[in-house]
Amino acid sequence: MTRRGSSPSWVHDIDVSFVNFTMDKPRTILIGISGCSSSGKTTLARLLRDWFPETFILHEDDFYKPESELPQTHGFVDWDCPEAISIPDLEAALVHIRATGTLPPTLNSKEDLNSVGPSPLTPARRAALESKVRAWLQPGRPGADIFPPPSPDGNAAAAAAAAARTKTRICILEGFLLFSPPRFSAVMALLDVKLFLRASKRAALDRRARRDGYVTLEGFWADPPGYVDRVVWPGYVKHHRWMFVGAGHGRGDGDAGEDDVVDGGVLDQDVLRKAGIHAMADRGEDVDFGDAAEWAVGVVMEELERICLGQPKP
Repeated sequence: MTRRGSSPSWVHDIDVSFVNFTMDKPRTILIGISGCSSSGKTTLARLLRDWFPETFILHEDDFYKPESELPQTHGFVDWDCPEAISIPDLEAALVHIRATGTLPPTLNSKEDLNSVGPSPLTPARRAALESKVRAWLQPGRPGADIFPPPSPDGNAAAAAAAAARTKTRICILEGFLLFSPPRFSAVMALLDVKLFLRASKRAALDRRARRDGYVTLEGFWADPPGYVDRVVWPGYVKHHRWMFVGAGHGRGDGDAGEDDVVDGGVLDQDVLRKAGIHAMADRGEDVDFGDAAEWAVGVVMEELERICLGQPKP
């Protein structure tokens, strides 16, 4: 969890017209991975980055406002609400990435300083998924048309032609609060692919309790007693219940309601489809992470083929 201060100078220099110019044939594909705390977002983002070429990560946690600007909830400083995020800075970063295919030059991320637990993937499952992506990238397969391999014989003309075709990069934005309209509507509109990960309340609270804490610009943050149960989980329910059957739709910032709308609830597939959000809607909560990773790889491949090659969805 990285806390930010005032907006860097590049935020005010971005020409947002780049967004409309590049949406049809984007140089950089923007993939959003969101879901409740401890659902596996960062782990999945890092795996996809390792498997797919020309891929880098943007962390929502790098766009926190200073602690002095955050609201209080039940007596706690609330890091888990839309007001905690500098949404204009995040939007500007996405526009910069869309236009340049690179992270903003002044972005100083602390996320990789946080402790990383053991991989939830078995070595065999990880190798199988890595092999699946590698096969998709081979000549004659769709991935090679999206990410042309270097000329095997060192032919300069062939290499130059391949370089001219290499316009695709992938940026994965991962964060706990990306799919929460209306405040994150502009962020959602900038994302080409949206992946949503679930976790039950029991699993989320258990996993979060096992974390040491988070490196910040000001030091180190550890959840105080009661914070997750009284702030983190209710905030997740409040801002995501619009995606679930039985929740009244249209806004993500209404009253939280009962946990059972979300915890143990059913994702509304029609609502997800209209919002362009991919989720394992028929698998319930606490899906095996290996299954979730395999599902995500398949979605990313299909969406890259659709966006970059104009192939229809199967």
